[in-house]
Amino acid sequence: MDKIQFEIAKARIRSKLINDLPSLQRFTSGVDEIGILKRELGKQRRIMPIRKLFHEIPNLLLTLKPCLMMSPLSVSLFLEADTYQFDTVIFDEASQVCTENAIGAISRGKQVIIAGDSKQLPPTNFFSVSTSSDNDFDTDDDEYDDTGAYESILDEAGLLPERTLLWHYRSRHEHLIAFSNAEIYKNSLITFPANIEKVPDNGVEYIFVRDGFYDRGGKKGNVNEAQKVAELVFDHFQKHPQRSLGVIAFGEVQQLAIDTAIREMRLRNQNFESFFKEDSEEPFFIKNLENVQGDERDTIIFSIGYAKDANGVFRMNFGPLSKSGGERRLNVAITRAKYNVKLVGSIMPTDIDIDRISSDGPKLLRAYIDFAINGAESLGREVTELDVTEYDSPFEEAVYKFLDRKGYKVATQVGCSGYRIDMAVKHPTLSGVYVLGIECDGATYHSARTARERDRLRQEVLENMGWKIYRIWSTDWIKDPVTEGAHLIAAINDAIANYDDSMSNEASNEAREDDSDAEDFVSINRKETSITDYGNPYGFAAALTTDLSALPRNTSGYLDITDCILAYVNNEFPIHYELLCQHLAPLYGNEKATIKVRREVDYGINRLHGKIIRKGDFLFPKGWEKITVRVPNSRKINHISIEELAEAMNTILNTVVGITREGLCVETTRVYGWQRMTKGIGASMNAACDLLVQQGRAQELDGKIVPKES
Repeated sequence: MDKIQFEIAKARIRSKLINDLPSLQRFTSGVDEIGILKRELGKQRRIMPIRKLFHEIPNLLLTLKPCLMMSPLSVSLFLEADTYQFDTVIFDEASQVCTENAIGAISRGKQVIIAGDSKQLPPTNFFSVSTSSDNDFDTDDDEYDDTGAYESILDEAGLLPERTLLWHYRSRHEHLIAFSNAEIYKNSLITFPANIEKVPDNGVEYIFVRDGFYDRGGKKGNVNEAQKVAELVFDHFQKHPQRSLGVIAFGEVQQLAIDTAIREMRLRNQNFESFFKEDSEEPFFIKNLENVQGDERDTIIFSIGYAKDANGVFRMNFGPLSKSGGERRLNVAITRAKYNVKLVGSIMPTDIDIDRISSDGPKLLRAYIDFAINGAESLGREVTELDVTEYDSPFEEAVYKFLDRKGYKVATQVGCSGYRIDMAVKHPTLSGVYVLGIECDGATYHSARTARERDRLRQEVLENMGWKIYRIWSTDWIKDPVTEGAHLIAAINDAIANYDDSMSNEASNEAREDDSDAEDFVSINRKETSITDYGNPYGFAAALTTDLSALPRNTSGYLDITDCILAYVNNEFPIHYELLCQHLAPLYGNEKATIKVRREVDYGINRLHGKIIRKGDFLFPKGWEKITVRVPNSRKINHISIEELAEAMNTILNTVVGITREGLCVETTRVYGWQRMTKGIGASMNAACDLLVQQGRAQELDGKIVPKES
């Protein structure tokens, strides 16, 4: 009900706004605001300037767009103060807005909300000043006066009433925010632990470039380190093509060195050009400390650059990090990632002599390098689980001992912030993996201020991070521990049986078809006679397109997202989550699956709990029995489930007479319409063969794979 009320409110607002829209088809005298706008829309030349147009149609503009998103300078440039007044003006990233730039927008509002983080970047012109004056902190100009840090509107608003937002959502791995939470925010943030702790390319890691040195005289930066960063960029695209990527350098010189190294590698290998397109939702970038605030990517590669020179001398000069506010610049850079930070450097923590530096930035960098190398131990606390078993109550202790007697490996108080999961059951065979989080109604549960936070929000955040949560009520356990214990064991066994190891096998799941090497794929010669040349001998169903036109609509004429999801799942299961989002994007006026679309789809999937089943990235209807294989196919290999491929293989096996594993993989590849079996396709085909054997529907005899005799 709590979530439904938000959906109702959104629907009511949308309905009201639509009903308030004027009809553009009605007759107008040509001098009202609609007439002015229609006349301007029909012009090919002598078009009215935007400021004048907005001056002429203030009522119509705010009727069409009651909420405007503009920069502070754009407000002053396009909206006349005497013409426009807003009920509320909201500033985001206010720490970067100069006071003088904000005044114009503030004067146009009845109230103002100023949102920002005082621990992040102030307004600055660091690099513009250094460029124009030929003073760059990449040089040895220690006399440079850091006049680039200006007072922000956030500083000016310090005397206004404050509300602090403590929940941290961005990081999909708690290690990514643990350092900033401990060193910058003094453990005031509420962060949420990941359900997977020890998986490569997650959390924070340090990559040491042993032969890196800083070329001060030639202003080339750290060329060897830049080359390593370029190699990591291309390695990322190969291993994690579905993850977005950004590169951050300390200064402009190192940023340019990295850009040069990447461009040279692109010239040598042009198979990755699609990853450099700028029209994607989260395009690849190379930025520096001064202009990265507000950006986020799945993976961030962070290049320190500064190191000893060719003579082995380290000047202890860290550019903008050495000046006032350097610790804030570092805080911004290390909190840009959602999954993984790769800190690349040519120095070790002990190379930074804190006795020779007075500013906080380099000291914090030394601590962060130590954290990247040694993990949670460098913070003086364990990030994932406590060294000793602790409980919030005797009730939790009883549950823990019950599970311990049953032979399960259980961690207590999982997390590193003020919020911790009471208990987490470890996977019996996969190291560092939690299959089930257990929440009791103890101190952690009651610490939440509202029922919404206790019973919905925290669990939603955890489930979005991959957790499966099971809740135990103390009253139920005390009344009937035998029954409640049996329910708990059943939940654990179900979680283990249905655990999807997608995180640890992400590289293979996300593998992109790569034509870069002839050894990476098996060519399929379509000129050879094949049973697939004779139509559809296997009797596979024809491909279909799910039709939403017959679905019921609400009073406002809109489709219910849950009805749409259920229609796609029932017709096209198993359907990949990303493919589902792409299908539903047009309902929200988008061509691509944006964050908004994914949020709505996630909401719909949660509402369909009990009607659909999610296995990894694929959705099935509850109670499904047999997958329908449909051809021809237009999906990518990572959008087709192993179960579906196994079903296709089973049909082929029962039609042909004797076929090798490779032959079965090639034939299935042909059926799905691919001209060659790349590494990614081959891996999926072999996994489907293995599944077929595991299910007892096929067996391998004398080099052939054949149907299993019943």
